[in-house]
Amino acid sequence: MDQLSDPFASPESLSHAVVQAGEMLGIERAEVASIINFMCEGTRALYEDRVVLEPNTETWRRAELFVRLYQALSEKMGGDRAKMVHWLGTENPALGGEPLVVMEDQGRLEDVLALLEGH
Repeated sequence: MDQLSDPFASPESLSHAVVQAGEMLGIERAEVASIINFMCEGTRALYEDRVVLEPNTETWRRAELFVRLYQALSEKMGGDRAKMVHWLGTENPALGGEPLVVMEDQGRLEDVLALLEGH
């Protein structure tokens, strides 16, 4: 996904971008589902392009944030996947934990994104 022309243009493009971002960041499918608040039983279908995310839902909103997080992290790390994965798995004092754990277990995707975007 390094840079999709417009990952937010349609349900198909956002769904595809979420899958790519998760794969590029080395995040397990179930973890991606948890982060974006997607029903785990539909995760396989999402990854196999048999289902797309529904606009105007909480999952859609969180999926947009997740793709923005990928974009911000990629920019900050110069696109270096190893650095990106390392950053997600390293304790971050500003977040009070590892960013991936903070997003998945604590539901604080917005906090991790705000840190990356400098808000």
